[in-house]
Amino acid sequence: MKRYIIGILLTAAFAFAQDASTDSASSSTGSATVKEPVEQAAPERTPEGYRIIRISTEETKVYKDSVKKAQIEKETKPHDPVPFKFSVGLAASYGLKSIYGKIDLHHYMTDTTSNIATGNDFRFGVAVLIPLIEYNFAIRTGVWFNYTSLMEDRPLLDAPQIKHNNGNFETVGDFRGDISQGRLSIPLLVAMKTMRSPVMFDIGTQFSIPLFDKYEDSSYNDDLIDNGARTALDIALLIGGEVIISRNSSANVFFEFSMNSPYKDNVYFIGISDINLLAIRIGFTYNLI
Repeated sequence: MKRYIIGILLTAAFAFAQDASTDSASSSTGSATVKEPVEQAAPERTPEGYRIIRISTEETKVYKDSVKKAQIEKETKPHDPVPFKFSVGLAASYGLKSIYGKIDLHHYMTDTTSNIATGNDFRFGVAVLIPLIEYNFAIRTGVWFNYTSLMEDRPLLDAPQIKHNNGNFETVGDFRGDISQGRLSIPLLVAMKTMRSPVMFDIGTQFSIPLFDKYEDSSYNDDLIDNGARTALDIALLIGGEVIISRNSSANVFFEFSMNSPYKDNVYFIGISDINLLAIRIGFTYNLI
């Protein structure tokens, strides 16, 4: 009996010792274990065994060529036609204006064309566009008020002069004055352009009626209309162009060349003949209709 009990105890002790050693070994082994990398998926292959390589659409030559072709077509594609449309709008412009004439040999030392006065030119009014051929021709007209302020570059009146021994003349004192003009103008222009272009070329005539034309210097002033020095009607050649910015607006630039003399020769401006006007203006039109 005693022997059986001792044998059972020895067997239990042996079994316990085995379990303890197994736990110790497993814990030490777990702390030292390195996680193995996840196995990569096998490459995709055809039934014949060839490897399949996937390429995105954006990287192919065909795609790049198609994009380039589309860009070229977009750049070379004709613009939509730009028609002339009947319009009535408010217009304004600013420019520079000059009076020039021929200096008379009998009064001055040389007989040459010279600039006499230069200044600012303002105009505003109503502009009307009447289409003739929808995409190519139109009539441009309207009513403008012009205000011009000029400063003399040389005396226009018969200023006192001294004749030197060498024959040269010298003006005594500074008799340069200012000229202020007001005119009511009616232009009549033909506007031309190509079918798809927003840029047009204008040429025509302008008729202007003087409303006032006054001369003033430090000691003298006069109305050139009242004293008969001013002509009753100015006729000028207008040449310029306009670009359509939007359906309701456009910008323009015009040159004005007088076709008749605004002042009668030697009636008021002594020693100056063939007096003419020259102006350049930049303007803007906003269409109400």
